[in-house]
Amino acid sequence: MRYVAFTSLLLLVAELACGPKPGAKAVLPDVPFDELDHNQRLQLMKQVVMPTMAPLFQEHDRERYAKFGCRTCHGASVDRDEYHMPNDKLPKLNFSDMSKFKPEDIEFMKSKVVPTMARILKQPEHSAENPQGFGCLECHTRAAPTARAE
Repeated sequence: MRYVAFTSLLLLVAELACGPKPGAKAVLPDVPFDELDHNQRLQLMKQVVMPTMAPLFQEHDRERYAKFGCRTCHGASVDRDEYHMPNDKLPKLNFSDMSKFKPEDIEFMKSKVVPTMARILKQPEHSAENPQGFGCLECHTRAAPTARAE
């Protein structure tokens, strides 16, 4: 009986000494974002997306993105613990006429945001050869077509 009690105590001490430390971050599996469960997705956002993307956006426009956070991309739905994408509150995109956007903003999204997010989410980038890859419409919605003047 003493042996069982001693063994149980020894196992408990070993678990406390070697187990996860309070505040320790769980290791995420090395899989694409779509294969993560809800909690793993939140963890990826907090541990990787925010610390990577906040400085990128703030370097691009310090004033506009001074308070970069979940709401920046996901909008007010984060107040309901909802993080759906694409977000129809982000600027809508009409790829045949992008003149309402500053060229430097388009270049920033194309050269920094899309490739960085694709890498973080472990997804290939959108391209003509890979139209299913990560691209603008992962976050933004498409603008309604405009009627042509005749």
